Amino acid sequence: MKNTVLLLVILASVFTSSAQELLDAPFTNAAITDVGNAIFETSMHQNSSSVNYVAMSRKYSYNNRLGLGGDATFFNIISDDVDVAQGTGWSANFETRGDFRDDFDLIYSLGIFNHNFSVNENFTNNKIDMSMIGVEIKFLLAWKIAQSDYFSIEAGPALQLNGELKIGNEDRYEESFIGGLNPIALKEFQNTMPVNLNGVIGFSAGARNFRATVHYHYSLVDSLTGTNLIGDDIDGNFSFLSVGARFYF
Repeated sequence: MKNTVLLLVILASVFTSSAQELLDAPFTNAAITDVGNAIFETSMHQNSSSVNYVAMSRKYSYNNRLGLGGDATFFNIISDDVDVAQGTGWSANFETRGDFRDDFDLIYSLGIFNHNFSVNENFTNNKIDMSMIGVEIKFLLAWKIAQSDYFSIEAGPALQLNGELKIGNEDRYEESFIGGLNPIALKEFQNTMPVNLNGVIGFSAGARNFRATVHYHYSLVDSLTGTNLIGDDIDGNFSFLSVGARFYF
């Protein structure tokens, strides 16, 4: 509507100016032709500008997309009280990715995970396999490099809902101790925060309907809530790398 009004104003101005010239000059076919050409050129210029504006607007316009995907996860617990060996797990993810501005996308993601890791038993030094099932809800801002939809750097917070740390061979190790010089009962080590706030940073690359992703996740508060044998709190932050892919529809 605004472009139409502007076009009418321009046409009126051109018409008025041309009409004034016609009043001062002989009424000839050449004059009429010049007026027609001026109106036509002005109209074409205005329409061309409108088309270019629409084309530029559409260039970076993307609809929200639904995505499904999976990750391999490499989980660890950063702790001064117990040595944890990284393990490989998995997560299944459902997310939406939508255009926020020309330079940014917003990502909402819900992932169900099964993380694996291991600790060593005191005295025997036997490896004890452990796992944790839970859910992570991510809210990420994705910066599209050079306004490209092929590569983006992504960061934001995530809410992680944790299950209990489960022992692989519980019948054998449920009464075990870990932690070296300050022993920790494995039952105490299993106690975790039910909810963690994570910081997430990483990148994704690919095309509009497929992207490979790499993200690093770190809990911003202590994730362990148990105590050792002398009653001191156990410290530990969950940390994991996720590597996977997303398919968008």
